[in-house]
Amino acid sequence: MPRFARLFEAAADTLNAYYQAVAEANVDSVMALWIDEEFATCICADGTHLHGLERIRAGLATQLGAAPVNIEPLDIRVYDSLGTVVYAIAEAHQPVGPGGAPRMIFTTYVMVHERGEWRIAHIHASAMPQEAAGQFAAKMRHGQGPLH
Repeated sequence: MPRFARLFEAAADTLNAYYQAVAEANVDSVMALWIDEEFATCICADGTHLHGLERIRAGLATQLGAAPVNIEPLDIRVYDSLGTVVYAIAEAHQPVGPGGAPRMIFTTYVMVHERGEWRIAHIHASAMPQEAAGQFAAKMRHGQGPLH
């Protein structure tokens, strides 16, 4: 097994911690996963651009306060190199609580290895077009996998 196998698995631990913190609407836990640099950026599924840690914290606090979500990754593509991991994920975002309709989101996470830990440097989310979401769901129902 390659020497760096565990190194990249740890990036998945950061992603899982992000999903958990979002589900709990715990902004402090979410922000603890970000790189400690002001160049951090987040483009939200609604098109909001957040640049810098303070704006990311404020934007996520507003979003999570209004509508915390459980995020279920449906298809994950991983691109890694020494010091950087990029996840391209098709996700189902299910609002926590009654009455919310799930949304299909394409999200890219860029993580960097900083001081021995994997940290989020950038998130880019965009709503999946309705037609693509329907095709994606149909393929999953028929057991073809999401991207066949």
